Formats: sequence, C-alpha cells, structure tokens
Amino acid sequence: MKRIFELGLEDFMNMKKREIIECVKASEGRAVMAETVIAVPPLIYGVSNPELAAAFGADFVTLNLLDLKNPFVYGIDDEGIDLSLGVESLSRLIERFKGRNDISGYARRIKGIVGRFVGVNLEPVPEGKSYPEGRVLSDENLERVVQMGFDYVVITGNPKTGVSGEGILKGIERARCILGDEALIMAGKMHAAGGENIYDPDFLSDFAKAGADVVLIPGPGTVPGVDLDLAKQMIGKIHDAGALAMTTIGTSQEGATAGVVEQIALLSKMAGADIQHIGDAGYSGVAFPENIMALSVAIRGKRHTYRRMAYSIRK
Repeated sequence: MKRIFELGLEDFMNMKKREIIECVKASEGRAVMAETVIAVPPLIYGVSNPELAAAFGADFVTLNLLDLKNPFVYGIDDEGIDLSLGVESLSRLIERFKGRNDISGYARRIKGIVGRFVGVNLEPVPEGKSYPEGRVLSDENLERVVQMGFDYVVITGNPKTGVSGEGILKGIERARCILGDEALIMAGKMHAAGGENIYDPDFLSDFAKAGADVVLIPGPGTVPGVDLDLAKQMIGKIHDAGALAMTTIGTSQEGATAGVVEQIALLSKMAGADIQHIGDAGYSGVAFPENIMALSVAIRGKRHTYRRMAYSIRK
C-alpha cells in the first residue's frame, strides 16, 4: 500500500473508500487536508484555490460553500472569462450555470484538474433556519455527492450556522444510508459554529459508531480548553470506535504565523491525529499557502512535502 504522499494522479482518480482509509493508516499521521472557499475569486488570478492548496502540499482538498444545486468553482468554471468586464460578467456566468443538469461527474472533473482527493462540506443546519439549499445536508444533496463523484463529504458547521452535535449525529446516520461505500464520511466540529463545542470523548465515539469513517476535532490550541491531553483522550476514543481521527485548524489560525501552525501540527501529531486539516480563512478563501506547506513540513518533513508538491500530475 502506498503512503499518501506517494500517490500520483492515477491513484487519486481511481482509489476507492477502503483503499483511501488504508492509505491514510499507512501514512502514520502524515496526511494533510486543506479547506478552500470556492464561492469567491481565488487568491491568485488564473489559479483556483483548490489548485493552489494542492500545489503547496495538500492531499485532500475540501470545497467549502459549494452549492450542489448550482455548482460553480471560481478559478475553474470561469476559465476564459475576461475579468476586465467586471463583476457583472461573472454574475451573468454564474446565472447561466444555475439549474444545469450536467452535474454527473462534476467532482471528478475538478479532481482531474486539482490532482488530489476532493470532498465537500454539507451542514445539518437546524430546521427553520434560512440557508442555501445546495449546502444543507439533505438526501437530495447526498445523492448529488455520489452523482458528482466526490471522494468524501464533511458533515460540519460553518460559523453562526447553529449546527449541533445531535444534528451531526443524525446527519451521519442519514449519510451512511445513502452514500454506502461510495464516499468517505467525515464528521465533527472545528469550532462552536454558533452553538457549543464538543469536548466529550464519548460523544465523538458515537459519531464513529453511527458510521463516520473520520471524526474531526479541534486541533490543540485552536479552541479554548483543547490541549494535548484532551486531544489525546478524544482521539483515543475515536480510534477505539474504529474510525480515523482528524484534527482541524478552523479558527482563522491558518492566517497566523507559520510558527503557530507548526506548533498546532506537532501537538496534533503527538495526540495521534491521522489527518491534519487547515482551514480557509487566510486571504480570499484559502489558508496562507506558506502555512499549508509549513503544516506539511512539520509532520512529514521537506522530503515528503516536496514530493507531494511535485507529484501534481504524475501517474
């Protein structure tokens, strides 16, 4: 079994759920996920945020704020548009994409460009809350995850959504019924999301028992009260329940100094994290690219980081 930093484009395009899990296990805590906002113009003109994250060392790229009813990724779907015409031209382009029926394989097309595992956030927002339908965890959107060809779905909550632990638990059960073995289920909270943080290791264990393949927790030092000891307790429960554990930087510290990111990365590795996530709140919907690389270097060194960066298109 290859380790994750040894994978080339053909591997990323063809590996199935169980193979991805075994690959992460074989990598011994050296897998990197970067989250990117795709609903805003990218940080670097002519290069999408997902491509930028991949270029700086990410193995998994999560699309945040993607509307599954009207999918559109800035930097990819607007290719060839003359930006000198201004925002109005982009608005017309997005409007033209609305309601299209050719979403089958959409994520696989993105994967072919990015060259990494690609997933999407879906949010189990409370009933009655106004929220874009294409971003809500629903049966219809879960079916789109399969139709589009995503490798994984992240069941979590963006800031101020009010997503609760119970909502995530029910969302996992719902996703397991629909996704089956088609996509990995990753679930948990990176921050309070307008509700409460989840510090109870037993609750996290319930996520795994409900069907989550990967359970996410805040990285040590990212939310009040989560230190190395608590992170180890939480990850121990997750592993005992049979799931992988992912620590997250979802509190805008992806825009802090590289030293802060490196410290969180090392503490997360000490705690037993299988995957380390870095969020999208740097500039324009992506972490500081240098901080993605800093996280990667901290947990797997320059040798494997440069290998990952250089394996963008190798088969």
